[in-house]
Formats: sequence, C-alpha cells, structure tokens
Amino acid sequence: QLLADNIRIIMNLGVENTDPQKAFETHKLREQKILKLIKKYGISDKDISYSLFKISKFRDFRDKKVSFKTSQSLQFNLKDFKKYISLQIDLLKNGFYEFSSNFSTSKRNEGHEKSVKNALENARKEAELYASNLNLKVGRIVKIETNNPVIYPRNNMFLKADLAVGSGLLNIPQYITITTNIRVVYEFVE
Repeated sequence: QLLADNIRIIMNLGVENTDPQKAFETHKLREQKILKLIKKYGISDKDISYSLFKISKFRDFRDKKVSFKTSQSLQFNLKDFKKYISLQIDLLKNGFYEFSSNFSTSKRNEGHEKSVKNALENARKEAELYASNLNLKVGRIVKIETNNPVIYPRNNMFLKADLAVGSGLLNIPQYITITTNIRVVYEFVE
C-alpha cells in the first residue's frame, strides 16, 4: 500500500455548435480557460496529459438537426489536497461541469516492485507448503506468468474514528493498493 499523494482530475473539453468553425473557436477558448486555471493552481506541464482535438458531425434523429461536437480529454495531477475544493469551484465557475477525480500516487513504480516481490515470496511459501506435505523440496523455478499490476484506491476512512470536528474527508489519508498476480511453477525434488 502506498499513501495517495495526488488527486487525478479527468475531464473532457467538449462543445457543440451548428457551425464547425464556431465549434472549433469555442473549443479553443475553453482550452485557454482551462490552461489558465491549471497554471493558477501551480500544476506543472509534466503533470498534464491530453488527447488530440477531435470534431465530429452529429445528427439528432428526433428532429433531424445537425451539429458539430468537439472532444478532447484532459488529465492532470493536483498535488496540494488543500486546493482541491477551490479548484472544483473554479472549474464550475468557468463552465466546466463534467469532470471526475480520484486518488493516485507518484510512487507507482516502487509500489509495483514491492508488489512483485511480495507475490514471489508468497508463491515460494505456498510451494514450500506443498513440498513439505509431499516430503519433497522446492527446486528451481520452471515458469513464471504474470499480468500487469492492478492499481486501485483504497479508502481508509472507515478505519479511523477520531476525525476532528470541523475537518473534512480530505484530511483522512487515502491509500493506493497495487497487487500483482503471478503464477510460478516450481520443480519439486527429492
């Protein structure tokens, strides 16, 4: 488990207009607005990722009207949890109504390495249990199969009952759990 040290904000910069040029221009204005907000909150360029801009024709089959919709996803990391509420309010005040967020960690690689180490140790212990029950010894590893690590936030709020009156949920530490499932095939020897 790793202590969450980032809040990941995920949003879509999308607009709709009957004129594709106006849709594009409005989209670019929204892009400038969000960039100003991101800079206001001190988010560095390395903590921002985005998809390429896309515009599509859309036909409403109920009234046969045609419009053009833009789409571009944007993700960024907020490191200062104290700024989270004011960032959300600023997003709403600036017309960004669709966004989500989750806890994340900047120590993902370290967590993955620890997860792999733990999985290998557990596999070895289980192999030793089987070997001792069969009056054998664990030999060399014949094969290892693995999947990508599974990473998910783990809420800690139900483990703490001493939250001070007047403080918010963001004061409760949140943890990211990284698990790795492996299948290790050992050779058993006499």
